[in-house]
Amino acid sequence: MDPKVCRVCLGKSATISVFEACEGVQYSVKIMRCVPISIEEGDGLPSAICDTCVSELSVAYEFIQKCEATDKALRYVSYDDYPEPDGPADDKLEFDINGEDVKFDLESDYAGDDAPEDIVKREYSDEVQPIYEYESKNNHDRQKKVRKNVKSKERKNKRSKSGPLQCVICGQITASRSAMEAHMRTHTGETPFTCQTCNKTFRTKGSLTRHFETRHGQRERKFTCETCGSSFYRKNDIIIHMRVHTDERPYSCPFCPKSFRQITSLIRHKRMHTGEKPYACPICGKKFSDSNLVKKHQSVHSDERKYTCHLCNKSMKTRNALNSHLGRHTNEKQLICSFCGVTFSLKGNLKTHIRRVHSERSGQCTICLKTFSDLEVHMRKHTGERPFLCKLCNQSYATKRSLSHHMAFKHENATKFKCSIGECTRTFPTAMMLEFHLLKQHTNNTPYVCQHCARGFFRASDLSRHLRVSHLELQAKVASKPLDLQ
Repeated sequence: MDPKVCRVCLGKSATISVFEACEGVQYSVKIMRCVPISIEEGDGLPSAICDTCVSELSVAYEFIQKCEATDKALRYVSYDDYPEPDGPADDKLEFDINGEDVKFDLESDYAGDDAPEDIVKREYSDEVQPIYEYESKNNHDRQKKVRKNVKSKERKNKRSKSGPLQCVICGQITASRSAMEAHMRTHTGETPFTCQTCNKTFRTKGSLTRHFETRHGQRERKFTCETCGSSFYRKNDIIIHMRVHTDERPYSCPFCPKSFRQITSLIRHKRMHTGEKPYACPICGKKFSDSNLVKKHQSVHSDERKYTCHLCNKSMKTRNALNSHLGRHTNEKQLICSFCGVTFSLKGNLKTHIRRVHSERSGQCTICLKTFSDLEVHMRKHTGERPFLCKLCNQSYATKRSLSHHMAFKHENATKFKCSIGECTRTFPTAMMLEFHLLKQHTNNTPYVCQHCARGFFRASDLSRHLRVSHLELQAKVASKPLDLQ
């Protein structure tokens, strides 16, 4: 079958694979969410889609997501907050008690917080009589339950008067204005609640309260786990903790067989299926599925390198990077290969060694006499075999990884990052490539400078290559110096 035929409209201008992912969700998944059909790889049907159908599919998929999110929000908000389509709402709640319609006027004097607990109005045709005239015990119990439901609904209405609100940045819907204010802080990074003891700041008042109780409070840890001895402040915390021992996972994913111990873990996991990314970088607007990923990403925009090696004065952005760098100076080899006894200073190097030398796929090439972790894949360089074919442009590759890289850079994200300097309209698949373009073409700044010859470079990898080629002896002398721990 012609690979250019569109799976949706049967047009002959299809250039995008239906199994290609857009914002973390494949087009095939979006289609199956919109219509009850099945799309599978190798089913013999067209596997591409045209640009027009992609646009229409995006609109339909976003509409479905909006409906689902709104429905979820509305189920937490009273419908009494909304006017009827043809006029103002009738502020009365209707119930069926003993087969008779009963209406409660929420705007009357009896609907407020000061209403007598033993009187609730009841409307029968044209005459209104108080319910307390009926002395039946069953009716009295039902009346009490109805009064409780009315008061509960009133309290809920007061908490969510504004109704559901949609975030203008990421589209997320919240049940109340206060919830929206808290959500917006995930985009702005605002942390208005400050701990008076340690000056640490938080986005929500609840987070500040929990921090104070855990770090500075005098509360006793009343709840102790009988299995491991861990203690907790709240009963709910130990209930969640006990699932570690029982392996109870009450929260199941509706898209896959996975289940989780906590509802927050399920929420984060579901974003992998839906493609939802509610957290955005306040600097570049790039979206993420988790707030921790935003914090890690923001180091890309900062040139601050707080951690400096005291041996070679090289600076790093994170403590983990500094610890890894220091291991190269000490040359301590504490990791031993269990197969051959060779020692390594870094865990990653040991894993690479085992994969290349001792795995089932590893072996020595009879042509170039080098050892490789996957000898079969390496031999394709000598034979010229390219079994992985791109369905969009028919270009072939020797490894699946090379094909995935090609798809991401040439077809999926080729225009993801755009240069907006002057009349330049170049596009790039990654932020790093755009940053390199900006430094090289639109500025004279070379942020990576060689400490030996003061030569500047645009990328850290270029500086590392320069040090290896031009100053290898100097680097060896620095590395051979004894480590002064005082």
